[in-house]
Amino acid sequence: MNISFKQAEGFSVTPTMFIAGWKVWFKRFSDHPTQWKYAKMPLGESSDTLSALIRRKQRFSVEVLARMMVPWAYRNSSQVSLEFVETYSEWLELTSLSENDETSIDAVCLSDKAVKYWDSLAFVVQDDFMNYAEARVQADIEAPSSDPVVLDDQGIELIGEDTYPPYVPDADASDEEFIRALVQWIDDAPYQAYYLKQPSGDAVAGWDNRLSAFFWPKPRIGYTLYQAMIDPLYYRATELAKTVDAGGSWDKEWGEMAVKTAIELFDVSGTPQKGVTLDNVHKVIQTALAEDFDSSAKMNSGWSFLASAATSYLDGEEGRLPMVWWCSRVASSIISRLDFLLAEAGVESLDKRFPDIGTVPGYGGTRPRQYTLGWPEGYRSWKTQIAASNLVQEMVKVLNSERDKNGNRLYSRMPLANGSHGDWTVQGVQTVLFADGY
Repeated sequence: MNISFKQAEGFSVTPTMFIAGWKVWFKRFSDHPTQWKYAKMPLGESSDTLSALIRRKQRFSVEVLARMMVPWAYRNSSQVSLEFVETYSEWLELTSLSENDETSIDAVCLSDKAVKYWDSLAFVVQDDFMNYAEARVQADIEAPSSDPVVLDDQGIELIGEDTYPPYVPDADASDEEFIRALVQWIDDAPYQAYYLKQPSGDAVAGWDNRLSAFFWPKPRIGYTLYQAMIDPLYYRATELAKTVDAGGSWDKEWGEMAVKTAIELFDVSGTPQKGVTLDNVHKVIQTALAEDFDSSAKMNSGWSFLASAATSYLDGEEGRLPMVWWCSRVASSIISRLDFLLAEAGVESLDKRFPDIGTVPGYGGTRPRQYTLGWPEGYRSWKTQIAASNLVQEMVKVLNSERDKNGNRLYSRMPLANGSHGDWTVQGVQTVLFADGY
């Protein structure tokens, strides 16, 4: 029996996912991370917003854990209660904890069955679900309010303060020239990955080295392992999209595959969604293929990831547009750097520059970042999704076509998961931007 959340319209997760989340919560937020099997976690039942709970340092609670299991729209509603624990007593046990003033509060621990069940799983299965749970913490954290929601470490990064761009175009230069300056800046600037507020690996420079240094959602899942993890999902997503692109329809088996593929992409990216129906999945893929900026198909960081995966096979096809994953991290990378370049060039207003490029809310790492110019909001906008994809496509062209005075490639080729190298793709560029925007 799955664990369902009444206040999230019955959205459910498997016991495996919930136990993995439990373990991650101890790892991240407990003073005793190794005692996760038998230690207690405060229940923390509350009707307050997620932002308020985190401000009160109540991240380590079943309430916050449960809210991070459900889609964003439900994260400001209480998801646990004594009834919830009783309903799932097969996996959870009600107990109590004493606070500093010796008052007793409701708490929860895993049942013996839950511990034995977890221990019975193959290590590879445990790892998969730990990655899914870890992604819930590392991913864009959005809630149905403008209050900041910061589970991970946060700091404000002043782009340009430490690594001034090697080239700043004139104020009247074209958007394309600013894109070239953006690509050059990312190549020149050193990059240091962080995990749990600590540096992970050595600092690197260059697009190729940045990509090789990528990990998600934790350092042990580096670039090669990450590609191996998502390759089956990308394969299925592109096969589904090719059928739609050719005017075909999905039979029952393929329809089930479409929904399952979408759900697993949301799990990998840490962006659980509501309304993952066959119709909604089809509309998103159809809209992405048609570049329909007026579409009413679903759009946010999760659905953008589906659109990106499904259209990834279009890389290199003349006249076609593979979609970028326009999440908070990718948007923060591009907008913060363009904002600095434009402001440094003396541009005081965006006016008609970079039309429809808009921000996406997200907190954690160095986000939100500070901007000088008035960038519009692009959240849930297909216009922004398509404009951003065109912008990243221009970045791909720069990386693949720019030459030095001797006619050699100006930028190193893209590392591939099999150890070889090839031309840069939208997927490769978005992966670098995803890390840069954290």
